[in-house]
Amino acid sequence: MRFLCCDLGGTQADWGVFDSAENKFVHSKGLPTSPYDDFYIMMDEYLKLYDMELGSDAKKIVKATFGIAGPTKNKTVQPTNIPGWKINTLTIDDLLSEYGHTCSSTLINDFEALGYGIIALMDRGLESSDFERIHGVFKTAPPRPGEEVGTRSIVCGPGTGLGVACLVDGLMKDGLPFIFSSEGGHHTLAPESNQQLRILMTDGILDEKWSYESVLSHSGLRRVYNFFRKADHGASANGNITTPEIAKLAGELGDQAAQDAIQFFCEVLANFCGNIVLTFNCDKAVFLWGGALQSIPRDTLHSRFKRHYHQRCKHSDIVGNVPVVLLTNKEIPLLGCARYSASEVTSPKDKD
Repeated sequence: MRFLCCDLGGTQADWGVFDSAENKFVHSKGLPTSPYDDFYIMMDEYLKLYDMELGSDAKKIVKATFGIAGPTKNKTVQPTNIPGWKINTLTIDDLLSEYGHTCSSTLINDFEALGYGIIALMDRGLESSDFERIHGVFKTAPPRPGEEVGTRSIVCGPGTGLGVACLVDGLMKDGLPFIFSSEGGHHTLAPESNQQLRILMTDGILDEKWSYESVLSHSGLRRVYNFFRKADHGASANGNITTPEIAKLAGELGDQAAQDAIQFFCEVLANFCGNIVLTFNCDKAVFLWGGALQSIPRDTLHSRFKRHYHQRCKHSDIVGNVPVVLLTNKEIPLLGCARYSASEVTSPKDKD
């Protein structure tokens, strides 16, 4: 069986067709969202590429699942970070039928897809190439007799926004593992250091509320960089600078404002993850994901987590015992969509 999968963020959509018999993606393509007026034009482009590039091997698709950044209800979603786009399963199914794929589609939250992808990797056995250790010891081997193993994990992803989800081993709903996706990134940022308090104030007055997402995202890192650039160096703001450019300034060019911004970003991320561990009573692992982390220097990420993650008042020991890993397998969200499709095909459920 073949499943059409899509992971749609803000600036790019990753597409793939997964073959369950071969247990791999037989075709995949990343498409930027900006050149397309709506989702269906982009989807049509991908289906054409699938037919053209695989030719006679472009077998029929039996199920489609799309992980989309936004609340997915009533078979319709308006992507959070793409103004003007609206996606519904009826139009998707109609477009699939034009290409001879008589199947149904399902829309799920992008962090649900990420959670299902993590479950798929756990089912097959996590490999060293799937992740990088950031804090503590994350065990991938089966537990020894009598060894305690946690059941609740958190996945956190700073990118276009800040996604959060909770995975509970063995928790099922409608025959599928239940992934609790959250808007935790919109919690108000509570300062935990003088530097954090400083960035929240203007002339000694708290001038506005900052959410964690207003720091822990691409636009958030740019915002923090420009704060240090103006406040400490008297330079004008750079409204177009990207995360990789800030990382390059901090590393290769030794730019102090960029170094301060990245250290601040990693510190707040460690604070946020520590708080979320306690919020969800997480006891297994924190999985980090997101485009904003790919360019961040690993030594800074490691050192900031070691210093700030576990400092949670009287619960420091609890948080410190929960390992943190950075996911490096880029197929995880698409694997999650494929995992969801496979479950729906074998145990279909009516969805509202």
